[in-house]
Amino acid sequence: MHASVLADFMRRNDVTATLEKHEAIRVTDTKLSEPLMTPKFSFALVAIMALPAAALGHGAANTHNHSDNRMTPRDARSHETGQLPVASAPTTLPDSAVNMTISGQMRLFTSNGIPDHPPGRFPNRGNPNNVSAQSYTFQVPLDPAAPLGAILNPSDITPDRGYLFGVALNGVPFEPATGMNWTPAGIHRDGRPGDWVFEAIGGSVDFGVDHANAHVQRTGAYHYHGVPVPMIAQDAPTLIGYAADGYPIYGPLGFADPMDASSPLVELSSSWQLNNSPRPQPPEGPGGVSDGAYTADFYFAPASGDLDRLNGRFGVTLEFPTGVYHYVVTDAFPHVPRGFAGTPDRSFFRQPGQGPNHVRARGEALSLGDR
Repeated sequence: MHASVLADFMRRNDVTATLEKHEAIRVTDTKLSEPLMTPKFSFALVAIMALPAAALGHGAANTHNHSDNRMTPRDARSHETGQLPVASAPTTLPDSAVNMTISGQMRLFTSNGIPDHPPGRFPNRGNPNNVSAQSYTFQVPLDPAAPLGAILNPSDITPDRGYLFGVALNGVPFEPATGMNWTPAGIHRDGRPGDWVFEAIGGSVDFGVDHANAHVQRTGAYHYHGVPVPMIAQDAPTLIGYAADGYPIYGPLGFADPMDASSPLVELSSSWQLNNSPRPQPPEGPGGVSDGAYTADFYFAPASGDLDRLNGRFGVTLEFPTGVYHYVVTDAFPHVPRGFAGTPDRSFFRQPGQGPNHVRARGEALSLGDR
């Protein structure tokens, strides 16, 4: 049962049988709940991953194939890519390196942003950038206050404007939508609230995402916009990272009964749905049929899926056998959640071209452009 669920998921994501198996880190938390622990594992340890990444030129090819009639405007990709020619890809990448430690009431991550699985081929048709090592330092609270129930109302959400959503256990950041948006004057890179923001996955613009639903900013930062497929285990819900507000992030497979670890493993479904109505015509909107190209092509339909407005739920996992509120990264929209149940840590705040740890000066305007 478990293997067939994962096999179906991987087939839909064009993942070949030769994809390198990722050994998910099974870590336990001493704050969020009362997890099952063994003497040799404790969150006081330092979890160091240093798995060699494949040569960039020989990594898995971009498997999100797009038909020739997909819209690929150069400016619509420039939120991450820029418009200048880029050099050819380097022959090798550094090893993945990430440290996770506990200090006081915070969980600390440092990483070089290199995945512990082979990335896709970059540059590619939709993304002309090379992957390069970064210098990340993130921290999240160990004990975020649990939501009182499912997150259903916009008023219950802390907006993600200007923040990375979280960090994977391999040190690669998660990002939600792009910073590219349509306006009557053309395509812009400032990601202003209320605009028609482009989606990185599943829409009519090719952003060059690879088999792990990731691509590269012009800074060289590799980051996930969806399910990091190589990290997903086949036999249980997979802890894949932590959000900026401290809640754990899991892959798309979970228990059918959220409070029963003996129930079947299923692929959890989002409660966001594609609009059936056409978009407004200019200048109110870009026009055309809602096809998933824009965030506004979707609406939240409570209880239509397994997850709440933030793609989260309360339930048991191997790491949290008494239950924990957690986010789920799904194969369908919103892929990565678009907000927080708690308060995101400022270490995840970012500015265009300045990396995730830039802190705005007093009076500095908020801009999301380079996503």
